[in-house]
Amino acid sequence: MSGGSPSGMTAARTQIWDGRQLGEAFALAAATLEARREFVNGLNVFPVPDGDTGSNMAMTMDSAVRAIPPETSSVTEVGRHLAHGALMGARGNSGVILSQILRGFASGIVDRDELDGQDLARALRSAQKLAYKAVMRPVEGTMLTVIRGSADRAEATAQRSPSLTAVLRQAIEGAQAALDSTPQLLDILRQAGVVDAGGQGLVIILEGLERYALGDTTVGEANLAAIESTAPFHLVPEFAGTHGDDSYGYCTNFMVFGQGLDFERVREEIAAMGQSAVIVGDDTIIKVHIHTERPGQVLDYATGLGSLDQIKIDNMARQTAALAEQRILVGNAATTPDSKPTPGAIAIVAVAAGDGLAGALRDMGATTVVRGGQTMNPSTEDLLKAVNGTGADRVIILPNNPNVIMTANQAAKWTDREVCVAPTRSVPQGLAALAAFQSGETLDRNVELMTGALSHVVTLELTTAMRDVALNGVQIRQGQMIGLLDDELTAAGDDVASVSCDLFARVGLDAPELITVFAGADATGADIAAIRQAANHAFPDAEIDLADGGQPHYRFVIGIE
Repeated sequence: MSGGSPSGMTAARTQIWDGRQLGEAFALAAATLEARREFVNGLNVFPVPDGDTGSNMAMTMDSAVRAIPPETSSVTEVGRHLAHGALMGARGNSGVILSQILRGFASGIVDRDELDGQDLARALRSAQKLAYKAVMRPVEGTMLTVIRGSADRAEATAQRSPSLTAVLRQAIEGAQAALDSTPQLLDILRQAGVVDAGGQGLVIILEGLERYALGDTTVGEANLAAIESTAPFHLVPEFAGTHGDDSYGYCTNFMVFGQGLDFERVREEIAAMGQSAVIVGDDTIIKVHIHTERPGQVLDYATGLGSLDQIKIDNMARQTAALAEQRILVGNAATTPDSKPTPGAIAIVAVAAGDGLAGALRDMGATTVVRGGQTMNPSTEDLLKAVNGTGADRVIILPNNPNVIMTANQAAKWTDREVCVAPTRSVPQGLAALAAFQSGETLDRNVELMTGALSHVVTLELTTAMRDVALNGVQIRQGQMIGLLDDELTAAGDDVASVSCDLFARVGLDAPELITVFAGADATGADIAAIRQAANHAFPDAEIDLADGGQPHYRFVIGIE
């Protein structure tokens, strides 16, 4: 979508947007959010270095805006492409909920060529309804509360006036009022002294839309240029391992625009021309990712369907060699040409940050490991590529992070393979799930066995506090070592020894048998010795397994079984 300035927009046109203007408005909103992503990240409740709500929402918005083809005339078409782009690019829980908000927004403006204030109010109400449906147990005090406050105020204003700017202004005020109320609705926010980060991101998006309506495009123009210059598909090194056994040839990506496209037939025929195909779309737009030795053949076929855009072709042999030198390839022998999945076998896709953690998951039977976790949640599309890259018809995803579970569930819905998610919240839980896997059992039975194993493992994490806060009865200073027990901030101290002793004392397991300690990239020899001593003192009869996890930001990740 072009990010050009709407300088030619007249005052009267601020009350009605056509498709081009709606697309430009969302492009400016995306750039505004990008400019303030670190502000939103800083609202993380826990003072840990993985506050990534702003990053996840910004990347989701970026994907949404990039999906809008140039010169789209109707707001209906803009909304549809916006929703689809957000779906594929959604990262983390906040990104998934945002993608559902944009999907609901799009469904509220179906069959509309232009958008006025009343259309906007209807779209926001539709966005609110779909967002609440997307969450199994909606919690007030979150971004759900903020989108509802925005829709309530917009709807009341639209009953009096069709003015787009008037409705938008009241939508922002409603969202801001709801955001201000979030600490009263969620005690954890009140303790941390912050408002909900996802809700703040929504307010910023709405403010970006209003900037456009008022003709103010000065904020975020540089970011718009950055969005324009970034290719819609790019090989991210961390996810290179999902390519499986086809790391030679050409990673070919493009979009097809046409009318009356036979999506199922097109997907089948293009998929037959290569491997690791991810093909999504409908009867007017198809987005293609495929690995092929003959990209020209694929493009020739696609040219006969309609107009092509966003074409990008990468030589995977060169990329694989370069990435191997950097030692950041993720994957395992189960996806090499000599070890393809057995027909009918169940493949397992796991998520982890750190070469050691990835290696441990592969050793326990994970087919493919997607690089991700704290500070770098994989997108829906990243997980789809991994699932399709296994070559298996049945796949289990292990998210290994609470902020990846919703994305994994979304990815499972957008593939023709049979995919289930075992809701693992940490790598130690992922390892326990892999240990429970039985190759002779059905997919559903394995998910049941793997999920049941999660209650037998406790996860401890040690990291450094990013700011001062009083939380869960713990007074924390910036720079201190802090400890989390199953995602709950539990301990703080000046060194690894004191915090690990405190954490081990709170575990609450009777006679644990195995303690697995993954040292992070920043762990020192003295840190490792302190952890070993504390574990031996707390659990003298347990076996202690020390390994190099290589994970960023978290000094130690510990599993106790």
